[in-house]
Parts: sequence; structure tokens; C-alpha cells
Amino acid sequence: MALALAFASGIVAARPLTDSERSGLADTVATFDAAMRGADYAAVSKTIPPKVLGFIANKGGMDVEKLREVVIEQMTKALAEVKIEAFSMDLANAEYRELQTGEPYVLIPTETIINAGDKGRFKAKAQTLALIDEGKWYLLRVNEDKQVTIMRQVYPQFVGVEFDSGSVEALK
Repeated sequence: MALALAFASGIVAARPLTDSERSGLADTVATFDAAMRGADYAAVSKTIPPKVLGFIANKGGMDVEKLREVVIEQMTKALAEVKIEAFSMDLANAEYRELQTGEPYVLIPTETIINAGDKGRFKAKAQTLALIDEGKWYLLRVNEDKQVTIMRQVYPQFVGVEFDSGSVEALK
């Protein structure tokens, strides 16, 4: 009965990652972490799956490179108004899961502490989805419904997979 409940809830033990997959995931997370800390939003944008960018670009009537420029510009503007005091992706406590297709994916606990000046300081906790597309790891935020909806349109194998909506708390 417990096994049936585990399968029904989508919480099943994933196949172990291959050495190559594990190394690729660690490299992708390290690259993203360094890019966030260094405000290198061009590097951050390269961790977004090309198929997701293609989908959004197509809906917006622009090419992918133009969309990437817009994403970088928006990130630069949004993050210029706040200071990221701390950022971490906790790969050691990540949840390794498997889709019905047998493809692995990983939910990485992610925490950001932001100082918004006179608006206060905030701690945001969320999960970052790491997925493999054409042999390469990519990262997606999955704490907002709009992001999840787009991701599921591009990757329908994630329909039915539940994601934590995350939290934001004010700090003193």
C-alpha cells in the first residue's frame, strides 16, 4: 500500500544519475551560482532551456537572441534596485526524481536574501528545477504558476508533477 501511495503521489526513487549527468549538473549549478553572485545575467540566461526561450520568443514574435537580450536587460534593471546579500542552491539536499519516461530531474532548494533598501530585507525560498534537454542540464524557476505553465507546454512530460510554490519572508 505504501508503495502504491508513493507512486500515486509521484514520489518515487529516481534512477541514480550517471557520473556524466552528476558532473554536468554540478557544473551547471556552479556556473549559475557564480553568474548570480557576479551579476553576469548573460551567463544566467544560458541556463534557461533553449526550447523554453524559443517558445516564449515565438509567442512574442521575436527571435531567441532578441528575447535573450530582453531577459538580460530586465534582470539587470530588476536586480539593480536591490542587493543580493546571499544566494545559495543546496545541491546536497536536492530531491532527485524521475519522470514516467525514465528521465531524471532534480529539485534544488534555493535561497536568496535580498536587501531592497527602505522596503526592507527579504528571504526567498524556492525550488529550482534542473532538467536535461538534449544531454545538457538547464535550470528553471518553478515557484510561479506562469513559469510552470510555460514549462509544461514545452515539456508536457512534467504535467502532473507538483512543485513547491516557495515562500518570501521579511527579515529584520
